[in-house]
Amino acid sequence: MKRILKILLALTLMVGCVLSSFSINEVKAADNNISATDWMSNISDDTYLSSVTVPGTHDSATAHIFPSFFLQCQTQSFKEQLNSGYRYLDIRLALDETEEGEKLKFIHSFGTCKKGSSFLQLFSETLYLEDALEDIYEFLDEHPSETIIFCVKSENSDDDPSVFESKFFEAIDENSSKWYTENEIPSLGDVRGKIVLATRFEDVNGLGETRTGLHFNWSNQDNKEAIIDTQEVTMITESNQLWVQDRYKYNVETKWDAIVESLENCQAGDETFSLNFCSTSGNGYAGHPKKYARILNKNLLDYEFSSQTSYGVIIVDFGNEELARHIYSTNF
Repeated sequence: MKRILKILLALTLMVGCVLSSFSINEVKAADNNISATDWMSNISDDTYLSSVTVPGTHDSATAHIFPSFFLQCQTQSFKEQLNSGYRYLDIRLALDETEEGEKLKFIHSFGTCKKGSSFLQLFSETLYLEDALEDIYEFLDEHPSETIIFCVKSENSDDDPSVFESKFFEAIDENSSKWYTENEIPSLGDVRGKIVLATRFEDVNGLGETRTGLHFNWSNQDNKEAIIDTQEVTMITESNQLWVQDRYKYNVETKWDAIVESLENCQAGDETFSLNFCSTSGNGYAGHPKKYARILNKNLLDYEFSSQTSYGVIIVDFGNEELARHIYSTNF
């Protein structure tokens, strides 16, 4: 009997040692049980958000836009993107004078984003900020382990910057408990169930560092000729950096080289956010994002990421669940 007990004890210790050599993330990844809607639940609270590999979408509101040939960059709605696993949203807004007063609508270049498709897309209802926030709040209520990076740009240079900023914060202050608005990189545990604000516009109203989110400011990367250093480095704070590759005027071959260079030399970590845009409108006079996305997304799906490696935020056109899973699985 004593011999049997000793054998059982030894087996128990052996199993414990084997299990302790794997993190929860590794075990769940091995079982392939990671849900697209709750994948962040498998990452520890003390992980800095900048150290997580995050799938994102470029021009996130453009599922329904006219003319779609030139301006559409997504086929999924905000709700569908979140359910597919995307946690970085690229937000382009402009002021719109309505019967209810000035509101913020989604645009891309000269096109206005719409709520849905119709035979005459031009006459569909306009998609406003409040429409998107309603879907995002609902998603976070249902999936409190997740967080969403909400990167906002004022897309119309003719808009009054002071009015734009006022209208934006007026909209998000209606649910201020749902937002993280400090200019400091948070840990995942601090922002679960919240939207992390990142701003690409100046704080002209002087709201301050605790109100205007992470300062994601970088200059237009609209050069068509290839350059050696494809990533631009700016400062979020005195100690936190932002690395951005957004060469959106490159041809497909040059763009893929820039994407790979940014993946292989990624600086993402506790003090550095990395944004790697895998989207381009091409180097011609009029681009067709969908055509280029077919090639770049296939290349990305074929790319062999290293496991348990931080690649920062990887931002795509025409994202789907398969591509998002391929990206966020690098965390495990």
